[in-house]
Amino acid sequence: MQMDKRIRFGRWEAIMLITNLICTKVFLYFNRMTAEDTGNAGWMMAAFTSAMALLFYFLVMSLYGKFEGMDILDIAEAGGGKVLRTITGFVLGGALFVLAAITMRKFSEDIKTISLPTSPLSYVMGFFMAGVIIAGLLGVESIVRHNAIVTPIATAGYIVILLGIMPNIDVTNLLPILGTGLKDILMKGFYRTSVFAELLVLFMLPPFLENPGDARKVGYVAITASSFFFVTGSLVYTLVFPYPTSMEPFLPVFNMARLIGLGRFFQRIESLFVFIWVMSALVYLSTVFYFGVYTVSKAAGLKYARPMMIPFAIILFSAAFLPVDLLSVIKIESEIINTWGWAVTFAFIGLVMIAAGAGKRAGRGTKGR
Repeated sequence: MQMDKRIRFGRWEAIMLITNLICTKVFLYFNRMTAEDTGNAGWMMAAFTSAMALLFYFLVMSLYGKFEGMDILDIAEAGGGKVLRTITGFVLGGALFVLAAITMRKFSEDIKTISLPTSPLSYVMGFFMAGVIIAGLLGVESIVRHNAIVTPIATAGYIVILLGIMPNIDVTNLLPILGTGLKDILMKGFYRTSVFAELLVLFMLPPFLENPGDARKVGYVAITASSFFFVTGSLVYTLVFPYPTSMEPFLPVFNMARLIGLGRFFQRIESLFVFIWVMSALVYLSTVFYFGVYTVSKAAGLKYARPMMIPFAIILFSAAFLPVDLLSVIKIESEIINTWGWAVTFAFIGLVMIAAGAGKRAGRGTKGR
C-alpha cells in the first residue's frame, strides 16, 4: 500500500465519510452536553455552533483556493518545506489519535454498561481494535465504501428514533426560551465548534477524490447535514426531557429510544439504537485511526503506511486505558477536546495555509530577483 494514492472515490462517499465522523457524537453525548451548557436552549446553541462552524470553514476554504487538489501536508510542504510538513503532520496525526483513543474508550465503556456489564473492558475494546486493524490493513477504499453503506442506515435509524419519541414531547420544556442566558449560548456555542473537529480529515481527502475540486462542496454539505442532526436532535431531546432532568441521562439517545413503544409488538426499540450505534462507532474509529496513521507516515516521509498499522494500533489500545475511569474520559472530552478542538481544525489549519501562501509568494519573489 503505497499511501493509497491510486485510490479514488466520489463526492457521495466523501460526504458520508465526513458526516459520520462529525455526527457520531450525537449518539454519545451531544444532546446532554448542550443541556449542561445552556439548559433548555441547547438547540439554540447547537444552531449557533453550526453557523460558526460554517463561517470558520468558509474562511479556511477561502485560503485553500490557491492549493486546489492538494492535501494539507502537501500544502505545508509547498510553502514551508519538509519542516512545516512534519510539524503539520504530527500535530494533525496526534489530534486524530487523541480523538480515536478517547472515543474508543468511551464507546467501550458505554457498550460495557448497557450490554456487557460483566465483561472486562479490555475484552469489549478488543473487538473494536480487531475491526480497526482489519479496516486499516484493507485500506482507505474499504473504509470509505463501508461508510457509504453504514451512514445512510444509521441516519434512517436515528430518524426513526426521533419520530418514534414524538408522543412524549412537551413544548413547555422550551421555556424559558433562552435557557441559562444569551451569554452562555454565544460563548459556549463558540467553543463547541470543536464538535466539528473531525473536519480535519477532509483536508487529507483531496488526492483521493475523483474530482479534487469537490473537497470544498463535500465540507459544506457535510457541515449542513451534521448541523441538521445536531439541532433537531437537541431540540427533540429538550422537548422530551425537561431541564434540569435533561442533564442526567447516560447516553441521551439511548434513553430516548427506551421510551418508544409502538403498540404491543414494537417494544425495546433501543436494541435498534445499539445496532446502528456500534456500526457508526466502528467506521468512525476505523476512519480516524487510518487517517491518523496515514498522516503521521506521510509527515515522516514513509513510502508505505501499512507496516505502521499494527504498531500504532498497539499504541492506540494502550493510550485508551490512560484515563483512570469513565468520569476522567468525560472530563477530557468536555474540557479539552470539545473546548479546544476548533484550535486545531480551524485555527491551526488556517495558519498553515497562510504560512504556505506566504512561503510561495516569497519563493516567487526570490526567483524573480
